[in-house]
Amino acid sequence: MTAEPRPDRPTPQAPDWLVRTAAVGGRLLVLVVLVWLLAGFAVKVTALLVAVLVGLLIAGVVAPGVGWAGRKGVPRWLAAGGAVLLILGVLAGAAVGLGVRIAGQLPQLLDQLRSAASELSGTFGVQLPGTGSSSGSGGPGGGQGAGQLLGPAQTVAEVLVAAFLSFALAFLFLVSGPDMWRWLLGKFGGRVREDVDAAGRAAWTTVGGYVRGLTIVAAFDALGIGIGLVLLGIPLALTLAAMQFLASYIPTIGAVVAGLAAVVVAYASDGLGTAALVLGLVVVVQQIGNDVIEPYVMKNRLPINAATVLVAVTAGGLLWGIPGALLFVPLTAAITAGAHEVWVRHGSPPVAGR
Repeated sequence: MTAEPRPDRPTPQAPDWLVRTAAVGGRLLVLVVLVWLLAGFAVKVTALLVAVLVGLLIAGVVAPGVGWAGRKGVPRWLAAGGAVLLILGVLAGAAVGLGVRIAGQLPQLLDQLRSAASELSGTFGVQLPGTGSSSGSGGPGGGQGAGQLLGPAQTVAEVLVAAFLSFALAFLFLVSGPDMWRWLLGKFGGRVREDVDAAGRAAWTTVGGYVRGLTIVAAFDALGIGIGLVLLGIPLALTLAAMQFLASYIPTIGAVVAGLAAVVVAYASDGLGTAALVLGLVVVVQQIGNDVIEPYVMKNRLPINAATVLVAVTAGGLLWGIPGALLFVPLTAAITAGAHEVWVRHGSPPVAGR
């Protein structure tokens, strides 16, 4: 007797939500691996990447001025060279002036910090690190002295080379930037070319506006806090104001650290009451800068929130030190602005689901 054939059972289908989730998860996994590989490569070529990014930042800041000069009939290479030399002269003059002033007042500043640390340690029973007197006695051998000089000399040489490379690249970006961009766009076609062009322009606009706005906010904080310190009679007021300006280029963390340094010096010089006044001054000035000045000058050009800024500063500091803390926020803002532009051009489709 022949058995009747069994009807084929339907193959069970996975739910739609599971298929979509798996697809998104696979893409995210590939993206994480790619980011991890790129981060490892970036650590190995930190100096070169920092120079390129600084060059892009400088070019982004002065690009509107170069464009305005070009519309007035000035040759592009002349306008770019003049802008870069102007930035270089301002930065070099400020660095020399502040360096001389800080170097002259550094022993007094260190004494103030040691005095404050000693008072805080005696009052609260906490020993602050790095405030003890250094024994600094170098031995009779000359090798140790040569070794101590070699490290700073090498660091200075690296900084000078990086600075030269950054300004040279900034000049080249300003002169040949449009041709470079057209060459890059020529490697893409159709809708992809339009997306890359829109994303790049959004990122470029965001970075330039961010750096210009951050400079204005840093100047406001330094001026406000410096005037307050002078009126309160705090020692090293101008030096502390200069530190506030420079530290403000490291978002969130830098301004807080510079403000705490002013509070510590005030506590060491005039006691707890004056330190409380300086703390109130720092908080008020920085809040006005962050809540009033920054939104006005940046005009909402920073497409990331405060939490993302803090994460970017921390990640940059861990990977590249101080240059990373300075550069990772504008880099994150540029990537976010470019991605958002592409997202909007494609109708903002959802990541998962219908």
